[in-house]
Amino acid sequence: MTNKEIKKDIRRNVISYLKETDKYSAEIELLKSLFQSTEWQQADSIGVTLSMDHEVSTENIIRFALIENKKVYVPNCDYKNKTMDFVRFHSPSDLYKDEKGILAVKHPTEVNNEIDLLLVPGLAFNREGYRVGYGGGYYDRFLSSFKGQTASVILDAQLMKIPVDDFDQPVHKIITEKRIITGVRR
Repeated sequence: MTNKEIKKDIRRNVISYLKETDKYSAEIELLKSLFQSTEWQQADSIGVTLSMDHEVSTENIIRFALIENKKVYVPNCDYKNKTMDFVRFHSPSDLYKDEKGILAVKHPTEVNNEIDLLLVPGLAFNREGYRVGYGGGYYDRFLSSFKGQTASVILDAQLMKIPVDDFDQPVHKIITEKRIITGVRR
């Protein structure tokens, strides 16, 4: 099997697992570890996805960041050019579902691609910080020039052996409900 085929199988299996798993108690542990991390405490700006139903929820991450007066930025994808920028999030009332059915900010006014801490989503990760996303390459392209801190909050079951391609970009830190792993990103 090619790396592309293996990643496709991983995506299918992990999405199925996440849809069937009660994540509530694990998410509490994830949030505790994230909010106690130095990266979180030192960050004035946070980049975070608006999670889909099967993913670890980012709703409370966003809420807590706003309570702490951190600036929150969420991805805004240009599907035609396969690029992504981070735009300021103020309120859930600013959101709509884009052409792919993904939550996005209706009228983005402030773009910031130099976020202090970027929480990178993914379906599967290895212990070196590399990930399998949804296959569009948006985060790998973005991370190839991103200079800030990166972390991912995932369930421990999402850690596994994955194929790594030349264009893949790792994260600095992986936080699960059971452990914190420092990646290889420099």
